[in-house]
Amino acid sequence: MNLPELRRNLSHRLWPIVIAASVFLAACGGGGGGGGSTQTAGIGGTGIVAGKITGFGSIFVNGKEIETDQSQFIVDGDDSASQSDLALGMYVQLRVKTLNGNILEEALDVYYDDEVQGPVVGISGTSSGETQRTFTVFGQNIIIDDTSTIFVGTSFVGLTNNRIVEISGFRTSPNDITATYVEDKGPANPGSEVELRGTISGLAGVAPIQTFQVDGVTINTDISTVLKNGLVLQDTLYVEVEGTYVNATTVAATEIEEEDEDIGDDFDEVSLQGLISNYSGLDDFFIDGQQVDASGASLSPANTAGLLGNGVEVEVEGDIVGNILIADELELRDGESELRTTVRTIDLPGNRFELEYPGNGDSSLGTVWVNVSGQTLFEDESVANLPNFSLDLLMVGNFVRVKGIANLSGINPEVDAETVKRRDPDSTSLEGVVQAKVKPVSITILGITYPVDPAATYEDENGTPMNANDFFDAIVVDTSVVELEDDDPADGDADQVEFDD
Repeated sequence: MNLPELRRNLSHRLWPIVIAASVFLAACGGGGGGGGSTQTAGIGGTGIVAGKITGFGSIFVNGKEIETDQSQFIVDGDDSASQSDLALGMYVQLRVKTLNGNILEEALDVYYDDEVQGPVVGISGTSSGETQRTFTVFGQNIIIDDTSTIFVGTSFVGLTNNRIVEISGFRTSPNDITATYVEDKGPANPGSEVELRGTISGLAGVAPIQTFQVDGVTINTDISTVLKNGLVLQDTLYVEVEGTYVNATTVAATEIEEEDEDIGDDFDEVSLQGLISNYSGLDDFFIDGQQVDASGASLSPANTAGLLGNGVEVEVEGDIVGNILIADELELRDGESELRTTVRTIDLPGNRFELEYPGNGDSSLGTVWVNVSGQTLFEDESVANLPNFSLDLLMVGNFVRVKGIANLSGINPEVDAETVKRRDPDSTSLEGVVQAKVKPVSITILGITYPVDPAATYEDENGTPMNANDFFDAIVVDTSVVELEDDDPADGDADQVEFDD
């Protein structure tokens, strides 16, 4: 993996903040290399908070409620934007005030730019129990998740080829994005607005009429194309291209801008959320192109080190030193527990609610408490489609889908929710680490012993059918992650059983 190219993936999000921060630091006498180590006690500076939006009022990012009353909003290059131009699930970057190297929850700037906007090509199909789909947009490989991706104007099952979509999310390589936000912009017609970024190659022609490639997409310029800040096109430049759709592999450029290479050391503190890539150990991995050393970080939960690896979602906080983020805190943001069932109890003072799994007749297989916080993203995908959905609006009897981190340390298992989506009633499911098994009778997950229907189907992590005997033999208690699905209407017996991929 090319390190400068990886760093560009993070830096393209931060370049306007970097420029503003340099001016601010010069004015207040802070900054300098080593992540603000030269600051005088009591002198303020700036930091970066980068992650997906989980709530509004102010803005909730990385578990922090950050005030935005005095903030400038820069959305897709528009510096006259407002908070109303943002949405849940969008990956944003906030330049925040700091004091003595600690983040103050007050934003100076809020910056958003989508990762890519273009046509959906080659989207994978859906089947019962499927929770992820893949497709490409202008050479970018996109993963969407039924629970953790927010959809606007479309849905997990409703997204189809030849639609223009706006994508925001986490990068794991220069060409791979796990989407946290997908917005349908309409059919892929000639003239539709599109956007992409990447490294110029194969430049040909004489300005202003030139042609080049970005990730296999042909970019055409003409006399109307704006090259910002005196840009002269050349191979190997990393650029952002705005233009109009010609076809799935061709764009007519309206504006091209060069993007910066790294975020530098001018920030006192950085809070960064994303998916781990290039994992070599706790002392060497990447998040969204930023190299991280978390060997000296406090970990939450304490057993996190054994759970880390490529594709795991985390938040790290620390200083940038020599282009490496030296983390003093690392918090797991990715859980193996997914629950789809009805709400039994709501405890507003305790910031939690209880889910119930139905059994045969009036009996119940069991219940699980779900804890929520500023890190929890609420979304209403039911027919009610309420805006600003939250725990306050959740009702007993609602059908929800929850993704989160299991807490098995107490007498009764609980789940710390990352995402809560209210849905119209559907099949019930329970996914998590297997705590016990009785072959081929039942599987216990999150303290709930779920009977398995004698006619149930079984699949491995690749979706390949298995027989019951081999499936149960392959389960490793306290290690294997299994999903149990109980077809609607749920009768308390699992009808489909599969290993998580």
